[in-house]
Amino acid sequence: MRAAYHLAAAFALLTLAGPAFTGSAQTAQPKPELLLYHPSGPPLSYEVATIKPVDPNTADRVVRLPPGAARSTSLSPLSMRRYIMNAYGAIYAAQVVGGPDWLDKDAYNIKGKVPDDLEAAFQTMKRDDQLNQNRSMQQSLLADRFHLKAHFETRVLPVYELVPAKGGLKITEVSAPPERKPGDQPVRFRPGDPVPPGSSMTMLNSNGLRVFNGRAIKMQALIRPIGGDAGDRPIVDHSGFTGYFDVTDLTWAPLGDASATNSPDAPSLTVALQEKLGLKLVPAKDPIEVLVIDSIDRPTEN
Repeated sequence: MRAAYHLAAAFALLTLAGPAFTGSAQTAQPKPELLLYHPSGPPLSYEVATIKPVDPNTADRVVRLPPGAARSTSLSPLSMRRYIMNAYGAIYAAQVVGGPDWLDKDAYNIKGKVPDDLEAAFQTMKRDDQLNQNRSMQQSLLADRFHLKAHFETRVLPVYELVPAKGGLKITEVSAPPERKPGDQPVRFRPGDPVPPGSSMTMLNSNGLRVFNGRAIKMQALIRPIGGDAGDRPIVDHSGFTGYFDVTDLTWAPLGDASATNSPDAPSLTVALQEKLGLKLVPAKDPIEVLVIDSIDRPTEN
């Protein structure tokens, strides 16, 4: 039997756009931040895909998001808004605008089989290229099975800008991690193992505090894991630091969970960033690329 390549909707930290696009992008502020994914070639499609409804109350038990994954506390990991975010490369819920209420409530387990020729090609692709191929297929599925019609816009939204604190950066730039080649095995490591270069890990310690470690990572790799504890605003990198850095044991109380920890004096995320790394989050408004949903239907039958 041929091995099938399956993608679950919740773990689509893979994503896409194209056939679901309609209308024209509006001219707005130049150089929007947090850009979404726009396919550059012909749309791709799964060979076959199944869509099964899941009880939203049990969706969190069906699949768990990776520790530190940016998410809204009210957004099910299997909700359609989450899937659309994944398909278009959106990190924050604010990047997908509009749509009916059921996008936030209905949950689905979506699996797709990649065509054999593309599955074979995946073995020699870089990870980012694999992600983009999957995004393209997810966008095709949204257009074909959910009849999604949407367009891109640039909107000025409330954000947090990550900038240097007054005392300056407290971590030192390091060498870039070794470049990974197509076909390299995925990096796997367990809690307690040293973090490999170019990787990061977020976990909860015995006191209920969030702990982040990263080795030879860029600032953008720090922003995504901390986004869920910064509040409801996207974080954009205005630090000006373009190199690679080691982050060791950045520890903070999860947002809304401080009373549940065993460390009443645990620092908030903002305090931890400033004291440990020499960075701070500043409220601001910046142009962000968003996907505006024009129309969408519940899925057609399998």
